[in-house]
Amino acid sequence: MLSRRALSEGEIRDRLFRKGFAETDAGSALVRLRELGLADDRALCGQLARHYRCDRQMGPRKIAWTLGSRKFPRELVEEALRGIGPEEEYSAALGALRRKFRGGVPPGREGAAKAYRFLAGRGFPPDTCRRAIRARSADFDEGED
Repeated sequence: MLSRRALSEGEIRDRLFRKGFAETDAGSALVRLRELGLADDRALCGQLARHYRCDRQMGPRKIAWTLGSRKFPRELVEEALRGIGPEEEYSAALGALRRKFRGGVPPGREGAAKAYRFLAGRGFPPDTCRRAIRARSADFDEGED
């Protein structure tokens, strides 16, 4: 079960339940996995938050949703997100725009709206979306790309 990818304790518990294990047996298995260092929600949650931010260039809302869907406790998700500062968030938004719009944000209101929808869909807050779009539009206007 753990050979393919690291799982949260919630995911492990769900998989054990689906395989027919009782709640007490699943709890005992999780205790043993913690003892062996094979289940560490805090470390895994932080690692995944960094991966989603840096490599996948997701915003905080999408990171929170993705980690929540992986059955991490809410407090661990919030703790992992506190480690991501506004400049890191802005940098990820710029990176996402660069990857999506290689030649710069399309001109006009329609182009800006398209870029905004893209960033908002990736979980970035409105201020970060607007700031990143302005920066990429200015880069495009000035011919820096």
